[in-house]
Amino acid sequence: MITGIGSFPFTSVDEAIDLIFSTCKGIPFWPQLPKRSLLENMYTTFLEGVPCIVSDEEKNTIFMNTEGTDGIEEFYENVASDNIGAFAVSERYAPGFYRFLERLREIEDGLQFIKCQVTGPFSMGLGLKDEKDKPVIYNFAFYDIIKKALHMKAKWMIKTIQTAYPGVDIIIFFDEPYMVSFGSAYISIPREEVIASLNEVVEDLPARRGIHVCGNTDWSVPFQSDIDIVNYDAFSYLDTVFYFNEDLKEFLDRGGWIAPGVVPSSPEITKETPDTVRDRAASFVEKIASVTAPDMDSILFTTSCGLGSLTVEEARRAMELLRQIAYGE
Repeated sequence: MITGIGSFPFTSVDEAIDLIFSTCKGIPFWPQLPKRSLLENMYTTFLEGVPCIVSDEEKNTIFMNTEGTDGIEEFYENVASDNIGAFAVSERYAPGFYRFLERLREIEDGLQFIKCQVTGPFSMGLGLKDEKDKPVIYNFAFYDIIKKALHMKAKWMIKTIQTAYPGVDIIIFFDEPYMVSFGSAYISIPREEVIASLNEVVEDLPARRGIHVCGNTDWSVPFQSDIDIVNYDAFSYLDTVFYFNEDLKEFLDRGGWIAPGVVPSSPEITKETPDTVRDRAASFVEKIASVTAPDMDSILFTTSCGLGSLTVEEARRAMELLRQIAYGE
C-alpha cells in the first residue's frame, strides 16, 4: 500500500488532487499548499479559532499571546460539550480538504482508506511561540489549549469525512517534524510527557492513527504510545527503527503498522529510478522479516516527507516513483 504525507509545491488545488488521484487512488489524501498562503502551512491551518492566537498575514507571522484570556472559557465549554463544529477548519485555511472531498467520488473503485493529516502536539508546541518567543510547550496552561484544540480538530476532520463518505475507513497522521529534536540538549522534555501528550491528542479517535517523523528520533516513544502507524524517513534513516527491535516487535505484534518513507522528498529525487525505489522497499521488507513475520497489509510506503519544498517537476517525479512500488509500471 502507498500514500502521501500532505504538502505539495502547487498553487492549484486541482493540479495537486489530479496527481494524488493518479498515483495514490487506493489511499488518497488531501493536499496542503503552503506556497499559496501562510494559512496553509502546517501550523496556521490548525490554529484557526484557537484562543489567544495572533496571526499577521502581511508579516507572515503567528504566535500565541499568553497574556490574554479572550475566548478561553468558551473554548473549554466547547471541548466539554464535544462541540466539534466549533473546531472546524474553514475552506480559507484548507481549500485542499474541501475540494478533495468534492472530487473523491471520481475514484470509483479501489478505495481502501481516506487519509488526512493534522500537526502533532510536540511539533505544534515547539514550533508555536508565545509573545516572548518562547515555545508554548513550556507553558502548561496554554499547551493544554493546543493539545485539546488539535484533538478536537482531528475529531472534526474525521467526522466531516465520515459524513461525506460513510463506511470508508480513515487514516489520520499527526505530523511531528520536531520529534527529530527529542532527546537533544536543546529539548528538556521527559519522554513520558511526550508520550502522554501524543496519547491525549489521539485518544478515542475513530480512525487508524499515525505519526509522521521526517527524520530520526527515539523510536521507542511512538512505539510505546497509542499510535497505530509509525511513518519515518526510510530514505535517509532506513536502519534506525531497527535499533529498537524489541519495541518495534511489540508494536507490530499488537497490530501496529510501519510506514517507511522510501522515496526522497529532497532534490535527491532526481537521482532516483524505479529500481532504486523498489530495491529500498525490498530491503525494508527484508529487515522487517528479521523482526517478525511481515504482513504486507501492515506496511504503508510513502515519500520521506511532504513535497512542499520541491519544484513541481520534482514533486511529480516523487509521486510517480512512489506509484511504482504499488503498481510496478
